[in-house]
Amino acid sequence: MHAATLLSQQPSTTEQVLGWGVGTIVLVAVLGAVVLFVAALVSIIRSPNYTVAGRAVWIFVVLAFPFLGPLVWFVWGRKSTFAVAASNGLR
Repeated sequence: MHAATLLSQQPSTTEQVLGWGVGTIVLVAVLGAVVLFVAALVSIIRSPNYTVAGRAVWIFVVLAFPFLGPLVWFVWGRKSTFAVAASNGLR
């Protein structure tokens, strides 16, 4: 047998340690990204810190950047209150 054939039949380190294949890891990562995306959209819609226009901008950011947008929302946008202070009476 060739060495390449023997190596291709060996389980990867991840499979040896966790029992997971590459497909499982990719599936978990994709599901995590989808959950983060949906959670960000729900959080934006329910946020009292922004006007309707502010929420629309954040929804656009999350839709335009499906992985980075939700991360930016949860790190920076969710706690920001400058939009409400500027237009407190316009809601």
